Amino acid sequence: MKNKQFWVKVMVWILAVLMIGSCALVLFQACALSTAAAEVETVAEEAPEYITVGLMYGSDVTVGFETVTTVGFSVYAVTATRTERSFEEIYTVDIPKISVVCDGNLSQTAYTYSIYDGTKSCVVGGYHLEVAEDFEKREDADAMLSTVKEWLNKEGSNMHPFIAYINGVYKVRVSDCSDAARAENKLATVPNMAAEIEFDVVEPSKTALTIVDPETNVIYFEYDDGGNRALGLSAMDKEGKKQYLKTPANRLYDGIFMYERYIADTVSGVALTNMLPLEDYIAGVVPYEISPSWPYEALRAFAITVRSYTVQNKNRHYTSYGFDICNTTHCQVYRGIGSANDNVYKAVESTKGLVLSDGKSIVTTYYSSSTGGYTSSAKDTWGGDDSPYLVPTYTPWERYSEHASGLWVSEVSGTELAAYLQSKGYNIGSEIVDIKINEFSGDSPYVYSITYTDAGGKQLTITRCDKVRTSISKYVNSANFVVGKGTLTYEYDDVVDIDINGTYSSTTGNYSTVSEEEETVKVLTANGIEEVKPTKNVYVQKSDDVARISLDTLQIATGMSGYYYNLNSTPGVILHRITETVEAADENNFIFAGKGWGHGVGLSQYGIYDLAVAGATAEQILLLYFPSLSLLDYHEVK
Repeated sequence: MKNKQFWVKVMVWILAVLMIGSCALVLFQACALSTAAAEVETVAEEAPEYITVGLMYGSDVTVGFETVTTVGFSVYAVTATRTERSFEEIYTVDIPKISVVCDGNLSQTAYTYSIYDGTKSCVVGGYHLEVAEDFEKREDADAMLSTVKEWLNKEGSNMHPFIAYINGVYKVRVSDCSDAARAENKLATVPNMAAEIEFDVVEPSKTALTIVDPETNVIYFEYDDGGNRALGLSAMDKEGKKQYLKTPANRLYDGIFMYERYIADTVSGVALTNMLPLEDYIAGVVPYEISPSWPYEALRAFAITVRSYTVQNKNRHYTSYGFDICNTTHCQVYRGIGSANDNVYKAVESTKGLVLSDGKSIVTTYYSSSTGGYTSSAKDTWGGDDSPYLVPTYTPWERYSEHASGLWVSEVSGTELAAYLQSKGYNIGSEIVDIKINEFSGDSPYVYSITYTDAGGKQLTITRCDKVRTSISKYVNSANFVVGKGTLTYEYDDVVDIDINGTYSSTTGNYSTVSEEEETVKVLTANGIEEVKPTKNVYVQKSDDVARISLDTLQIATGMSGYYYNLNSTPGVILHRITETVEAADENNFIFAGKGWGHGVGLSQYGIYDLAVAGATAEQILLLYFPSLSLLDYHEVK
């Protein structure tokens, strides 16, 4: 009995040890899985998000597109859906200049390809001999390619063999002919090879693309994934150094060029899209929307603005064309990275991930060249719902009178103006005889509603700031304007000085401030300089008349008439109000005088330049234009 109890105890201890070991193993595995999951998550977070930018699309597609690099090209099968961006390397082409063309019979003029129509020579044929065997691996296809080359050499044939990637498998193809009969005849010229290797004749495909040498018209590769994945090319490194893709316009691009067949009722060709990491795309927008030589903090502020717009507008053109954003002013001007300098890259890197948010979502941060000292409401400009961060905002720091097209005057006759409005589709008579501004956008000087009257008394009213601007865009740069007939008196401000850290002290040179704590202040009134007690309103002598000014928004400084600043603004800005009168060449002509250039919503590009020159940081600049928004990493915003 004792021996039996002893062995029972031994067995219990053994089972206990095994159970402890099993638990430890489970815990170890759980920790390992947790660590692995963390590693996978980290990789996912660190993986760059890719943006797709349309370069050639819609009616702009061509039969072939030439691309150049230093060494050669890596070839990819690219997936670019709304939610997935990935690519698989499938081949390499080791020549520095290629053209990606439609699969088919093609003619050529210089390096430009066109569909063969019988009037010119057929330089690339769309019919090929194809080895019947499929190859899952590239090396197996390369081995067959070598075998075919040997056979062609033995039989004295000058036909050119090449690799194709068709619906996920590699194929070996030979020659290019203009029809199936010619391809069959080519096979008859190599009877020994035909006896050893089975060949089929393949015809052109509406989803296939061909890589050719535009100098020799020799085919180097063909690709057809049935329209599911795009053909992608990137530049191969040279001696370990990164290279770029170069277009016929001598523009350099980072990332991958995606080529896809595009067929519509009136056009058929190759659509071109650039897929690249988000931050590299931003570096390609900044130097084309503003100058790369601008102050560093202006570059930083603009990089954040571009990133906010990009992230919020991802997939904007996906339904129509299959990419996120176009490369024009419709979205953002993007022409590759040729003009991106070290400061641009540094500005993008220093703001990596940062976007503007209202606390709930990333916001679309619009911008235009110049806003003329005031921004416009997004609702009044384009319609739609109110945007609390895109409202009329006074921006006195912008030196618009010093910048290109920031201050402008134009003259037009009533008949010319009527003809222009008609060309824009508006129903109006042959001569405009009167123009009336009905309403402005909030407190801003942007025209919200304008009425034209023709010689017959017919009236045309245009509403919304951007329609007002675009309807007469030949004569105005923005909707921030005044209009007169025969003669026009208008005002604008020159910026004298900017104190980025706050309002000016109680006395700065010839300019005196007004403080509500002061007993009395000296103000240039209608009766001269007088000591007055601050009240709700002060009557002030301007250069040409008397104005009633509210104290809490007092803008007239004592001392020199016409010079003023904001009492309660940050930054403090001293301005010089200038009044000018212009006479028309013909007293019946209309004169438009305005400020700014563009739609006027959101941020002024020249405004951020002026603030940066004055010493403002990117964060200060963005706070001035979007005081209700905050900066955060876009990964944190759902």
